[in-house]
Amino acid sequence: MSYRVGDDTSRRVIDVATGILVGLRGCSDQDAFDELVRVVHETGIGIGRLASSLVALASGSATAEHAEAFAVWGDLVRRPLAATS
Repeated sequence: MSYRVGDDTSRRVIDVATGILVGLRGCSDQDAFDELVRVVHETGIGIGRLASSLVALASGSATAEHAEAFAVWGDLVRRPLAATS
């Protein structure tokens, strides 16, 4: 088994992204992870990059580089913000 330096960071970001989806959708961890994987397959973007983009979007720091996450989850992330305003 090989180990890459970025593995721990990527796993943490994936866990955070999964938690964001759990919180927003009210789904299980597995359903949230499955959604990430589905979007990876649909877009061809790596799971680490996609998870980072979702975290950036949810934290309000998304840029044009995070357009894929915005296209998939932008409405979902904005919905709770609109409800609390």
